[in-house]
Amino acid sequence: MIGFSIMMWFVSFVILMVAVALLRGNVSTMHGKVFDTTEDKVGYGKQLGKMSLFISIGLCTCGVVAFLIKSSMAIVYALVILLVVIVVSAIWFVFIQKRYMR
Repeated sequence: MIGFSIMMWFVSFVILMVAVALLRGNVSTMHGKVFDTTEDKVGYGKQLGKMSLFISIGLCTCGVVAFLIKSSMAIVYALVILLVVIVVSAIWFVFIQKRYMR
């Protein structure tokens, strides 16, 4: 389980760096239909940054759970957390897209 945990922590760190950049207002690398048509590009980037921060925290938690639990059910618990994070962030993403779409 240490390999899975390290992978989750690494991905969590990468997404955390993206989230920090978006939350600081750095939207120069963003693109897409909604981004191009919205008037509040920085606000849109900050909303996506909040969602990215949530994903980063969820992935880090998933890695911690996989590392700390020593039974054979560790991967199941970690994947349940991962699934919850994916579902919540997908719903959050849809709301963000609808809010800024014109």
